[in-house]
Amino acid sequence: MLTAGLGLSSVAMAVVPALADNTASNSNTGANSTNTAVATSTCTSSVTQSNSGNVSNNITVVANTGGNQANQNTGDGSVTTGDASATLTITNEGSSNTASGGCDCECLGNNIATNDNTGARSDNTVVATAATAKSNNQTNSGNKTNTGKVKAKTGKNKANKNTGSGTVSTGVATTGTTVTNNGNTNTVTP
Repeated sequence: MLTAGLGLSSVAMAVVPALADNTASNSNTGANSTNTAVATSTCTSSVTQSNSGNVSNNITVVANTGGNQANQNTGDGSVTTGDASATLTITNEGSSNTASGGCDCECLGNNIATNDNTGARSDNTVVATAATAKSNNQTNSGNKTNTGKVKAKTGKNKANKNTGSGTVSTGVATTGTTVTNNGNTNTVTP
């Protein structure tokens, strides 16, 4: 019996587009005036990745050439069996998220703040600011359960109560098991 469940993967990404140049100026102001000019740019990028993977394998593999009988014959009784081979290979891959993008410093543009042709005894203030905020959050959880039973049987053969000879010849019993589990991955490329 083979049972497998795949987990849920999600990617959420918010990116503010590139901004143009911002210009603020105090120009042609009057005498004795108070003037303020502000140029501000903000670039925000938020990437959130989450992986949750649950896999359950319950597998039984049986190879059987045994359990044969050559009993109570008037002559010879003979049992010959072939080889029994059972191999189990389980490979479980985790889920994967990849996100590219976000805000780089170029998206802020230029902030230009100037005082031009201001009036006599005027009080003029200019402010130019740029801010970048980046947030990358990653969460992984994984649960893998592997249960495997592998049997190879060539025995329990009988050649009994014959008036002649009784012989049993069995093959070779071999088993092999390989289990590989890989976890979840998240990749963020700014």
